Amino acid sequence: TYELEYGTDTIEVVKGSVEDGQKVLVVDDLIATGGTMLAACKLVKKLGGDIIETAAIVDLPDIGGSKKLRDAGYKVYAQCEFEGD
Repeated sequence: TYELEYGTDTIEVVKGSVEDGQKVLVVDDLIATGGTMLAACKLVKKLGGDIIETAAIVDLPDIGGSKKLRDAGYKVYAQCEFEGD
């Protein structure tokens, strides 16, 4: 369970789907606040996975999620960025 801007949500994975030391690319459709991606990364690490990169189709950098991911030590790739204004 992790915090959203206006509530909470839960991420689940199938037991055994991440092996200890397995290299993992965490993918999401959108990086806004970074909450979902950070929660997914936390879960993968808890299961023993080695996150090599995070990726998204769209990044909204003005909201700050990709910065949070980079500050947490993750490489971030996005297909495109949409800035505010």
